[in-house]
Amino acid sequence: MRDSLMSPAADDRPLGGTLAFLFSDIEGSTRLEQAVGTAAYAELRERHRALLRAAFDAHRGHEQGTEGDSFFVAFEAPADAVAAAIDAQRAMAAEPWPAEAPVRVRMGVHVGEATLVGGSLVGLAINRAARIAAVSHGGQVLVSEAVRAIAGSSLEPGAGLQDLGAHRLKDLREPEHLYQVTAAGLAATFPPLATLDARPNNLPTQLTSFVGRADELAAACALLRANRLVTLTGPGGTGKTRLSLQVAAQGVDDFPEGVFFIPLETVRDPSLVASRINGEIGIWESGGTSGRDALVEWLAEKHVLLVLDNFEQVLDAGPVIADILRAAPNVKAIVTSRAPLRVSGEQEFPVPGLPVPPDPGLLGGYERSQLASSGALDPARLSTYEAVRLFVARAVAVRPGFSVTNENAPAVAAICARLQGMPLAIELAAARVKLLGPEAILARLEHQLNLLAAGARDLPARQQTLRGAIAWSYDILDEPQRRFLDRLSVFAGGFDIEAAEAVGGSSGEVGLDVFDGLIGLADQSLLRSAGGEPPRFQMLDTIREFAGEMLEGRDDAAEIRSRHAQWYRDLAERTAPELAGADQRRMLELLELEHDNFRAAMDRSAAAGDAGTTIRTAFALWRFWQKRGHLNEARRRLQGYAAAAWSRPDPVLRARLLEALGGVCWWQADINAMAAAYREAVEIWRTIGDKREIANALYNYAFAFAVSADPTSDPRQADPDGEGARAQEEALALFREVGDVRGQANVLWGMGNRRYFSLTPDSGEDQFREALALFRSVGDVTMEAWSLHMLGSALLRQGRPEESRELLRHALRHFYDASDASGIALVFDDLSSQAVVDEDLPRAARLRGAARHLTAITGAELAGFVNEQYEFLARPQVVRRLSTEELERLGAEGAAMTLDDAVAYALDTSAADLLAKAHPPG
Repeated sequence: MRDSLMSPAADDRPLGGTLAFLFSDIEGSTRLEQAVGTAAYAELRERHRALLRAAFDAHRGHEQGTEGDSFFVAFEAPADAVAAAIDAQRAMAAEPWPAEAPVRVRMGVHVGEATLVGGSLVGLAINRAARIAAVSHGGQVLVSEAVRAIAGSSLEPGAGLQDLGAHRLKDLREPEHLYQVTAAGLAATFPPLATLDARPNNLPTQLTSFVGRADELAAACALLRANRLVTLTGPGGTGKTRLSLQVAAQGVDDFPEGVFFIPLETVRDPSLVASRINGEIGIWESGGTSGRDALVEWLAEKHVLLVLDNFEQVLDAGPVIADILRAAPNVKAIVTSRAPLRVSGEQEFPVPGLPVPPDPGLLGGYERSQLASSGALDPARLSTYEAVRLFVARAVAVRPGFSVTNENAPAVAAICARLQGMPLAIELAAARVKLLGPEAILARLEHQLNLLAAGARDLPARQQTLRGAIAWSYDILDEPQRRFLDRLSVFAGGFDIEAAEAVGGSSGEVGLDVFDGLIGLADQSLLRSAGGEPPRFQMLDTIREFAGEMLEGRDDAAEIRSRHAQWYRDLAERTAPELAGADQRRMLELLELEHDNFRAAMDRSAAAGDAGTTIRTAFALWRFWQKRGHLNEARRRLQGYAAAAWSRPDPVLRARLLEALGGVCWWQADINAMAAAYREAVEIWRTIGDKREIANALYNYAFAFAVSADPTSDPRQADPDGEGARAQEEALALFREVGDVRGQANVLWGMGNRRYFSLTPDSGEDQFREALALFRSVGDVTMEAWSLHMLGSALLRQGRPEESRELLRHALRHFYDASDASGIALVFDDLSSQAVVDEDLPRAARLRGAARHLTAITGAELAGFVNEQYEFLARPQVVRRLSTEELERLGAEGAAMTLDDAVAYALDTSAADLLAKAHPPG
């Protein structure tokens, strides 16, 4: 039946409706052809075709396409498709292939809806079936959950379906639950599936299908194979982002160390681009290392693909990207931008609109009649145009019964043509099918486009078209919806329902139910659901720009911006106390999720000279910046605020700002800058006279004397005049006077640090024990971990390794659960020293390597410099047992471990057990 498109059913109806789709191809066909030669391979391929066709025909398969070594076959029943696949694989396995060229076939089966258009079956389920086959291995048959549900109980005796779990395919849709067909005569063991999950990546799941763009996808993939920097250019709304993601998904197998998507739409400062890349990958920036250097150090020899989206607003960072690519020779980048980067090695790829049909509205009567008689407006013919296919796909999503008919075909063709095949504009128009027919959509759209063309002739044509589509979608909203959309434009990166109501206004104020308003705007493609719990929404940058312009024309624009800044200031202040508690991991993840909104809020308030909002927000966030490795950005922001005149009039705000700046400088190992900031804070609080704040400022200032600004100097001379010790004594007395237990614990911990770093015989043991008890009494989990760490370090130095080991492991567990990489690095250092004491040099070297790797990206150099001096050098007679080369090799092994594996190694457990205890089921 391979040449028939008709069903064998009695009514002889066309093949269509719900069908099963089987795709197959030869695994490693290029390698086979190279091994045996073209002529011999052609014979093998023909034999393979004969075997598969016999199996397909025996089970009533309808061959839809054969290209090269692949098959696309449709079946009326999923059970027939699975049976055909089993028989085909048995025949392939039984065939006496040449020993040097065994032929193995990959197969995938899916079930879904399809329509016969122009003699060919079309449907999203067909694409999904091809994706399933593409992740299988030679000799393997994979089926989807839909196939299992329908055919799972109808398989031949002895056959079964092995559950392989959910996997993301290269179409970037929701994960597909896959099963491997098992049967007598079929291989049972295969490597892991070649899915997106097989490589590290953060490519976002797409809620809609990738329609069309086959030629552009192939061309862009070819450019990426031949070049290291490919820039997809075009105005907003042309589909650059979606195309870049699909190119990345197609090429994921070429980048074993990862494919990373870096959205830049909320970044306006070119100097933050490297830090944004680090944040998306999960690289922690060190105190004294720039974002660029931290990134290059991590990339080094790795094979990684970076997908940099919305680069047009940070074009000045183009040389940074070129520099990174030069420094990391195996890294490639795809960039989307409205303009090219114009750097050496860049390959530009202008993204065109989707192919569109002729526009009947632009033709004369004779031409229209010719067009009609040619069949160009036939629904089946129209469906071959990618722009029309996209319109239909998005229209069906909001009105399931929609289809192109003889009556609406001219309007659909005209809509796609007038919108020049621009995906975003087409999606906006298609969203209106829920309420309007294509003819009504066309009439309203033409009016808006004509108005725009008359008033914006200096804009490029496609930009006029997109703006017109957005403006039309905007104008068709009622006033409450328009007001709400304008107000939502102040958000950056995304927002939840609670934030939308707080900033956008309550239902009574806006004139509509907030939740219904969000859903309504999402239905019209003006917002996009970002998933999550609670649900989050996002606005595309092009729509945000338009809505932002509309907001500027309203009387309440300043009020809405102020609400946004206040909401995120309050969120930061509510969350800050939780960053030391048991729930700190979740709080840190929340702040990371909202980081773009914090940035936007501080940028606006700083530009307006609003010291209260800016400084309060920054002060509440500085511990988050430290723990999550945003130190370079924090330093730039805080220094900029401190230099601004508006940061000086209010002494309390000024002191808070200096405390945050001093803390960041400490973690960046800039002792002199830290001392200056803390000194000024002490002076301010003494002037104000607040005893608790004076005590806290003195506690901070004393750290300027805990270690020297020069880590190579004698640590016993860090506080030669005793100024730091006096500051601590005064701070402790003041905290006791005001009854602040946490403050007392802080000072005692600081006193222990001073004794530890100045090499006193007791190493601060008594102070650390007392601080530990107080921190536990007030529930400060973060400082409990730091006290455990320093107490363990002190006992190790005193020659009490067994007591030390237990404390250090307890601290490591705390740090790991809190995602505190700087604390983990320091414990690795101590456990490495302990391994030296135990004369286990391989373990010491591996932990040392892991520590140095984390230290390089967390800013722990300052607090760990004493360990640097004492670790291996303290026992040279032991170190000599291993050569320098062997120590370096073992250290590299430690540095190469994942964080989970390294922590598990340090705790003598498995990564699986570690993760299970950190995140127990349920």
